[in-house]
Amino acid sequence: MGIFNSIEKTKISKRLYNFNLQEIYRKGRFANPDDINYEFFEDLNIKRLLSLNKKNKNTTLIELWAKLEMKAYIDYDLGNTINLYYTDNIPKPVKELEDYNYMPEDARKMNLLDIKYIKKIDIEGLEFHDIYFATFEIMDTTNFYRPYILVFKKDENNKWIQLGYGYDSNDNGNVEFFIRRFNYPIFLTNKGYLIAPLSSKRKKLDVYDYINENNIKKLLLSKK
Repeated sequence: MGIFNSIEKTKISKRLYNFNLQEIYRKGRFANPDDINYEFFEDLNIKRLLSLNKKNKNTTLIELWAKLEMKAYIDYDLGNTINLYYTDNIPKPVKELEDYNYMPEDARKMNLLDIKYIKKIDIEGLEFHDIYFATFEIMDTTNFYRPYILVFKKDENNKWIQLGYGYDSNDNGNVEFFIRRFNYPIFLTNKGYLIAPLSSKRKKLDVYDYINENNIKKLLLSKK
């Protein structure tokens, strides 16, 4: 399976494992149900996974995985998931949709599939360094699993900032990205090529490091 296959549309979920985030989340949720502090629970999951990292896997990848997976779980629990396949590129929480109570469960949650670390990328003359592409899947209105990608980097204060997002808006197999500092979308194919629509130039994303659920599963098994 290619490293970019995670962005392909599928009838069956590509996510295989459940890492029991309930154990971390529920204790605090019931203790203070009216004030959910995302950062608090994200930090708990980060500490859990980093404590198991005995083989010096890229700690930044593990940190971002722990943060995003916990956020996705809390969003699902609270109905705060954004499903652009249901809202036509309007970033509205699913709980605000009229058919929220009738939506399939997998249309109300995002499954994190992998995170790709890109050391350097040049897009139409603009250089980006140390960029992370986090690929999720979520169910669309026809019950297919479709890609949703968030793009991150760390700022000068070592805090995660989101640079943009992308999804398969045209149902053509390409992820359409909306990135800060660009007034037009950029496309990513499932072969890993970025396409700039103004010049039509194709550029292969050079993935320097990578993490997926198999890596996380190995971490969690290491404590047994």
